[in-house]
Amino acid sequence: MDKRARDSSASPVEANLAASDDRLTAIAKDRLIKELREAVRARDDFLAVAAHELRNPLTPILLSMQLVRTAQRSGDSIKSAAELDRLERLIKHFASRTHMLLEVAQISSKKFQLEPAELNLSELVANVVTDYMPLVARSGSEMITSIQKEIVGFVDPMAVSGIVENLLTNAVKYGRGKPIELALTAAAGLAKIIVRDHGIGIADGDKDRIFNRFERAVTRDTHSGFGVGLWLVRNLAESMGGSITVIGESGVGSVFTVDLPIKTQGNHL
Repeated sequence: MDKRARDSSASPVEANLAASDDRLTAIAKDRLIKELREAVRARDDFLAVAAHELRNPLTPILLSMQLVRTAQRSGDSIKSAAELDRLERLIKHFASRTHMLLEVAQISSKKFQLEPAELNLSELVANVVTDYMPLVARSGSEMITSIQKEIVGFVDPMAVSGIVENLLTNAVKYGRGKPIELALTAAAGLAKIIVRDHGIGIADGDKDRIFNRFERAVTRDTHSGFGVGLWLVRNLAESMGGSITVIGESGVGSVFTVDLPIKTQGNHL
């Protein structure tokens, strides 16, 4: 008996079941295609974030190497030793970026886990500023800092470092060589990291959008980058129970403020 004969002999119930099976198969195929597309998009997104996060520390590493060579040619052993110390810290930090990339992947999959430790937040922020000074100097900007001493808290050091690095990189990129100001203060269990630039600024309509992934307030023709730095800052801050805000206007500059709750090891639970 051929297929048409079998179909014609099928009962209405059997025909309805067969049609239902066909619909379920089509739905399953559509779902699989959607999942595959989302997986490809997630892969592409991760590669873009990886490129951003690996490029950030590479620039000060290369600049520090140039400073080491300059100091060696001039016979300045003290300057050479200081730059070698900086270079060692930067390389160690670059190696730790592999861990940060895993965190980025976990952020995207909603599986991000903090690794907090009790540390001196003042020293951590000051060290990041020191390591990024060659990048700031190359941009022509003056770095002005006001870091409250002995701020101790139970926080994730890589997350805090990522926040400061991305805010400084952002200020250098859009600051037009004008002064960059960084302040760290703490009061009532809350630390504030404030980074101000006096560059191109941000239009009112862009102040929320710039914290989204792959969003930028300027065209790619004028400034390179993937548009993930501020997205990372927002996610890292929120992962620690904090937040980020921005004020500013076009042509005047911007002020980014990250609020982070700080806790001691004894009351971090």
